[in-house]
Amino acid sequence: MPTFTGNSQSSSKTASSAPEFPPITRDHIINCSYDSWFPKYRTSCIKSRIIPLSPEFIDYIREDGIVLADDDSAEPEDDEWESAPSTFRPPVEEVESDSDSDEEEEAPRVPPNQRFPELHQTIKDKIEELGGAVAPKLNWTAPKDAAWISPHQNTIKCTSPNDIYLLLKSSNFITYDLEHAFDDCTPTASASASSSTTPSFKPVLVLRSYFNPHTAMEFRCFVKHRNLIAISQRDLNYYEFLKSLRSDIIARITQLFNNKLRYTFPDGNFAFDVYIPEGEDEPLSRARLIDINPWAPHTDSLLFDWQELLDMEVPEGAVLGVVGGDEEGAPAAETDGTSSDEDEDEDEDEDFAPELRLVEKEDPSAYNFSSPQYSAHKLPKDVVDASMAGEGGMRDFARKWREMTEYRGNVANWEINDKD
Repeated sequence: MPTFTGNSQSSSKTASSAPEFPPITRDHIINCSYDSWFPKYRTSCIKSRIIPLSPEFIDYIREDGIVLADDDSAEPEDDEWESAPSTFRPPVEEVESDSDSDEEEEAPRVPPNQRFPELHQTIKDKIEELGGAVAPKLNWTAPKDAAWISPHQNTIKCTSPNDIYLLLKSSNFITYDLEHAFDDCTPTASASASSSTTPSFKPVLVLRSYFNPHTAMEFRCFVKHRNLIAISQRDLNYYEFLKSLRSDIIARITQLFNNKLRYTFPDGNFAFDVYIPEGEDEPLSRARLIDINPWAPHTDSLLFDWQELLDMEVPEGAVLGVVGGDEEGAPAAETDGTSSDEDEDEDEDEDFAPELRLVEKEDPSAYNFSSPQYSAHKLPKDVVDASMAGEGGMRDFARKWREMTEYRGNVANWEINDKD
């Protein structure tokens, strides 16, 4: 959800002429939280489980260092395994302190399975319910920037609670959900007066059944005044085959929007992400809803500029209000199946045709392979290993770093003196 990297398109707008958004309310941000909308659109989403998080878990995520559970039963029953050093818990020798302050060592931190045992077990159980492999996220954001540290080949696939803990604690994106989710909200007198009725932020852990998507088929869609106005490719690489699927892509996304989202989501302005898998008897299957994002500056507009979206005109007859009370509680809404969605009236309104933007072959951004995605959020492996070893590991790392820099300094001085 948050924008941590710049748009692929260079914007001619300066900071002084930033786009002016309509007031962003706390309610709007809450409406885009996964636990707020998933029950309503469950049949159009990836199979998921939502776990409320305790204050102890949030404190654990915020703490420095990485302490993982010590009850992982997934280890192979092999005598040789016991003698091998753990990937996540390297042995560290104690280093003599250089100051009196270091002599007072911190009390050993309790592992998650002892710190919040019920929640730890719930996470284990939900992973099993979802087939043994999940993709985690919090209310709005997934730890995609931490995929580099995952034991599952640079993905956010998790097969154990420890995999989840490692991703969440290594991610900058997750900090957004906990600290900055409401930064763009506009304070209003009415909101402060009715603070007692304003929904509170309740952190949740979302576990979605893991699958390996074709990233070319992920799209971000923008809705203004309950009209689908724009669709952008999410993976900013060029895929030649997408050109022939333009009409199918628009049709599938429009079908999902008109049948599910248009008159049921509480807000008239928002963005939503979809994945369109390959079809069996036709090019594309029905679109799956992945996320709903606020109509706010921190939502990445990708191949569009936010000013473009804000300036787009929609039909005057569009419904601008908020739909109230039409929660999905009827049993009929819970029935799943592609045929039922495809047989529904697609309600193809001719009032507005969304613009689909794909990365073009001549677009320089399509060949920008100079740095991997989210590379700005990565840490050197030595730092990660030292953090996992606790306080002693960080002291050992600091001592070795100091010795290395002093050695390099001495070599540099020797070279200078030798030249003189």
